[in-house]
Amino acid sequence: MTSPAKIAVIGAGLAGIAAARRLTERGAKVVVFEKSRGYGGRCSSKKWEGQVIDHGAQYFTQLDSAFQDSVTRACGGRVKALRAPILTSSGDEWKGGPRYYHVAGNSLLVRELAENLDVRIGTLIEGVNAEGSGWKVGDEIFDQILSTAPLPQTRKMAGLDMGISEYVSCLTLLLLYEGDKLGKTKGVYAIADSAGSDLIWTACENHKETRVQPGKTALVAHASAAFSARFIEADPQSWSKKLRSLAEQRWRLPPEKFKLQYAHRWRYARVTATSAAPQLPQGWHFAGDALTESRVESAWLAGTAVAERLPL
Repeated sequence: MTSPAKIAVIGAGLAGIAAARRLTERGAKVVVFEKSRGYGGRCSSKKWEGQVIDHGAQYFTQLDSAFQDSVTRACGGRVKALRAPILTSSGDEWKGGPRYYHVAGNSLLVRELAENLDVRIGTLIEGVNAEGSGWKVGDEIFDQILSTAPLPQTRKMAGLDMGISEYVSCLTLLLLYEGDKLGKTKGVYAIADSAGSDLIWTACENHKETRVQPGKTALVAHASAAFSARFIEADPQSWSKKLRSLAEQRWRLPPEKFKLQYAHRWRYARVTATSAAPQLPQGWHFAGDALTESRVESAWLAGTAVAERLPL
């Protein structure tokens, strides 16, 4: 009998976990390597001052029945639907949905989908070397590599030029106020602005069960691509005041109730346009939003599809 294919999956975001799950089901021996201290990729959640905040993907859809079945089996009743509306900056309701979140943080969606997989958290893979007919990752030899890291990082790991980035960055600001559901947050989950504002998205985490302590209002603010590109390397003090002021105006928040803020930068937030599959060394494969939409559900579908096609 031949030994099962041994495959290294780079990245414990949703695409990587979906790929690892399907490859395991197909009989491969799979190890997932993740440089961060937790699961999720862009489905990142942060425990902050007693709150749990989704500072990456704010919510996800379940339009695909297979994805919905996987989420239900893994997460059960811990996934809830968002009820409050999303508005545009002009006050119109933003269509679409239904929209879902994990009550313990959207990173838990990915962690629970990864149950029983071999995931090595906090393991930075800077380069992968050819070893005989395989590839050496750390101290182990793998038959194939499947990377779900952003495409420039994938190219670099494979020893290639990083190329022109298909991604735009995003500066994110978490805001905490004294008082429960202040201003417009009482009846609105999020406000989206695509009309050229420096502040493109703000959302109130109070609309997610168990996330925010009583007597507090917590918001997530995402800057526009242009604003983020301008300040991506700058000290947060140079841009956070502007975003906070815009958020307070938009939500009618009393500035005197402001308590704390936390700044984060997403260097590879989303792709501007999809690209063709990259030319990688033999034995390498790629699944990521450079090839598809920058959406949570799309990442799961992309990882599953690549794993289904992989020759074992």
